[in-house]
Amino acid sequence: MHPSLVVAALVLPLALAAPASSRLPGTFVRRQLNDTCGLSAVQQPPSTLTPPDAHNQLVLIALGRGTQNYTCADEASVPASIGAVANLFNASCDVAEATSLGAVSEDANAIGQHFFVDATTPEFDIIGLGNAQVKKVENAAAPQAGNIPWLKLDAKDQSTAVRNVYRLNTKGGVAPTTCAGQAPGSVVQVAYEAQYWVYASPDAMAARRRKRSLGLPLN
Repeated sequence: MHPSLVVAALVLPLALAAPASSRLPGTFVRRQLNDTCGLSAVQQPPSTLTPPDAHNQLVLIALGRGTQNYTCADEASVPASIGAVANLFNASCDVAEATSLGAVSEDANAIGQHFFVDATTPEFDIIGLGNAQVKKVENAAAPQAGNIPWLKLDAKDQSTAVRNVYRLNTKGGVAPTTCAGQAPGSVVQVAYEAQYWVYASPDAMAARRRKRSLGLPLN
């Protein structure tokens, strides 16, 4: 078995859709977003993905570390995706300043989580931006083989601050080619990293700031 695989035969897909609050790491730091690193000047790495709407602003580059999750019906089947779970860390300054992401401190930069509410619906729970469910609208092969594709994700609900999330600079996460040796119903977790470039509506962000100043619920 590939060393990056962890098989959990008793884990069900529904376990991946537990409330976000139940999965936050103990070192989760509640901090607000800011643009002190000049994200307005940062450009995405080249890809075939459609650029974000010019009206929306890049407000966060998050480093996601977690697992892409697959299930096996039986040994003869092909692993089927059942989503992903990842902790998100604020890497905005590291990317803007071209610093190695290996230096990102998980304790100091915890900013949220990425998970799936069901097998096909990704969600991001990010401090300062709230919860946003998204849908995949485009994908592009990763420049290097062995890494999951790059994605463009659009918000399903346009009332949220988040409008687009791009999954870029991926590492790992590719499913094994077969389910050979796996028990029926087992879950295969494959470690991965990715950058999540988060774009938000300036108007929605301003509305959130007004609500916060008045002590009103943000969602």
